[in-house]
Amino acid sequence: MAQQDRSRDTAVGDVYDQIDAIYRRAVARSRRINAPLTQVEQSLLAFIGSNPGCRATDIASAFSLNRSTVSRQVHALAELGLVVEGDDGDNQPRRGRALSVTDKGADRLQRSLAIHRESVRNRLEGWSESELKDFADALERFNAVEDS
Repeated sequence: MAQQDRSRDTAVGDVYDQIDAIYRRAVARSRRINAPLTQVEQSLLAFIGSNPGCRATDIASAFSLNRSTVSRQVHALAELGLVVEGDDGDNQPRRGRALSVTDKGADRLQRSLAIHRESVRNRLEGWSESELKDFADALERFNAVEDS
């Protein structure tokens, strides 16, 4: 039984290493190419785009992040002109303001997604439809489990 536990622990470590490698490649690609966004920027823009009018607190809850962290990230996106905060009439930034993606933000998100997806497409070249489906199913199962 102890041997099985070590084998499973080794396999889990291998899975983690491979997921980490995927993330590192995406980060490196974002640094090399001008158009892609960081994974954080891309995730935030995609969430805001899919949930127009959401607030930083909604993002913090959805991503299990600290509200102040999200507020800083949203502020950075606003400084880049990628999102706008709803106008309360006093032009003061607030966490509670409704967020929306600007045209510039939507364009950058689409270009970034296209570049990252093309990279994935290239890596999956030569995989059969069955292998792709099995991989997608395994990733879906992996991502369906809630963190504890």
